Amino acid sequence: MSNIWLQIKNFFRNFWLGIRTLRTLRRGQIPHILENFSKKEFYTFIATLFFLVISGGFLLVQAFAEKGPGPHYGGEIVEGLVGQPQFINPLLSLTSSVDTDVSRVVYAQLLKFDQEQNLTTDLAESIPTVSEDQKTYTLKLKPNLKWSDGKPLNADDVLFTIQRIQNIEYESPLRPNWSRVKAEKIDDLSIQLTLREVSASFMNNFTLGIIPKHIWEELSPRNFRLSDSNLKPIGSGPYTVREIRKTSDGDIKSITLRANQNYHEGSPYITTLTFRFYDDYDSLLAAYQGKEIQSIGFLPFDKKAFLSQSDRVNQYRVNLPQYQAVFFNLPKNSILAEKAVRQALWLATDRNQIITEVFNDNAAPAFGPILPGSMGYNEKIEESVHYNLDEAVILLEKAGWVLPPNSTVRAKKDKLLEFNLALSGNLVLNVKTAQLLQSQWEKIGVKINLIPVGPDELETDFIRPRAFDALLFSENVGADPDPFPFWHGTQRNDPGLNLSGFVNTEADKLLTDARQTIDEATRVKNYLRFQEIINDELPAIFLARSLYIYNVPKKIQGINLDNIVSPADRFLDIKNWYFSN
Repeated sequence: MSNIWLQIKNFFRNFWLGIRTLRTLRRGQIPHILENFSKKEFYTFIATLFFLVISGGFLLVQAFAEKGPGPHYGGEIVEGLVGQPQFINPLLSLTSSVDTDVSRVVYAQLLKFDQEQNLTTDLAESIPTVSEDQKTYTLKLKPNLKWSDGKPLNADDVLFTIQRIQNIEYESPLRPNWSRVKAEKIDDLSIQLTLREVSASFMNNFTLGIIPKHIWEELSPRNFRLSDSNLKPIGSGPYTVREIRKTSDGDIKSITLRANQNYHEGSPYITTLTFRFYDDYDSLLAAYQGKEIQSIGFLPFDKKAFLSQSDRVNQYRVNLPQYQAVFFNLPKNSILAEKAVRQALWLATDRNQIITEVFNDNAAPAFGPILPGSMGYNEKIEESVHYNLDEAVILLEKAGWVLPPNSTVRAKKDKLLEFNLALSGNLVLNVKTAQLLQSQWEKIGVKINLIPVGPDELETDFIRPRAFDALLFSENVGADPDPFPFWHGTQRNDPGLNLSGFVNTEADKLLTDARQTIDEATRVKNYLRFQEIINDELPAIFLARSLYIYNVPKKIQGINLDNIVSPADRFLDIKNWYFSN
């Protein structure tokens, strides 16, 4: 056997030397060389040449032939988003849809929701175990987890993430979910979380993206928001940031991400994901129609070109646990603090007109903070909602708001019935909704001044300092209907989400008791009564329930979007997406 291998080795050595000398040969010399081959050498040469030709042909066919239905690796998705990324960081991204979208593909979570909106594992090895008293949760991580830079991911990172959320100086909007929790490390893969009281919805908090301790631990709270790692993150999700392109003005034009080879579920089939960013939805739609981007998704509005079906596009229509509402700033505005004014505005609000003219009937009316189909939904609230301008006028006049001569705006003691409505001007559906509300409320003598601003300005200058009279905004309530984060009195200041500053002793007790029990009957009873209080006090007017529409090319397969909790959840199974050819 060794003699045969020696002959093969000598043959290829001599063959290589021959190849190197080919460039010195002239065409006429080749027949003379072949004549000097022995019969055995000639047949060996022909066989080798045949093998090289067949192999080369096979490689060319593989390189250029259709790959079949798949799944297989390769390709790039280019998706368009409206707005600018600022915090690709799960501790800070909650208030920005752009940040949440990008963070979702960069950072893995401890748990995630499946298509039935049930919790399943991500970084965790299993669903956390719960003690008999329902106050202690023990979580164990999967072994051999890695960050995208190759460093190990372990319990130290989980503990660090939770502690940064709990520290008020880091200003994480997730803090209310973790403020009354004691977190302790058991070993390198396990942590224990102890609650001060039972929380029926606490398990949902494990849908938390984890940040790397070795990247963030040296940063002070002041520098946490300023760090370059908010745009060039090290994560553990299916993709990792590779390139950021900016305009001459410094705005981010696009972010390109590549498949994370250290992803714990294996590298995604699609190797490149690019997000391109636009100032408004008109620019986004123009880019989509001009084929600058392949996929696009947002809440539906008056863009029929986007809503229309196509034989080249798969269009996914998904219900979201989200409502759009006008929130009244009760502590700040004395006019809106009057219950009669809020009741009149409620009676003068035509939801059906909004749904038809703004959402093209791709939405449903919302009547309160708990949505239909959720635990504790009160159908009687829906039955009580009605549109009646005459009733609205009577309420205002009884409260002393009358129309002065030659005026279309009511007044009381020389004070006009007028207030400002802040909203995101980048969202066409918000602008049209606000314009319709302005028109509807003018019919009862109320003047509304619209203040459309960019999403970043709305967040920093209006929402966080609660510097608005009224706010048109959408809230995603998540998989569990727990209204505590949005309506409990303790959440009325930033980073809490009680945007109306609503405080009611009975409502606070109902929400606290419902959160601290695992008895579903008690939760239902409390939520039914809570909705009655909201419907009576009217700290907000609920308008519409959202439908999320997502357009992707038909050649992208493996997508499963039956149910999602938030728009960013469309990426939860992106590892399984692939191009069909």
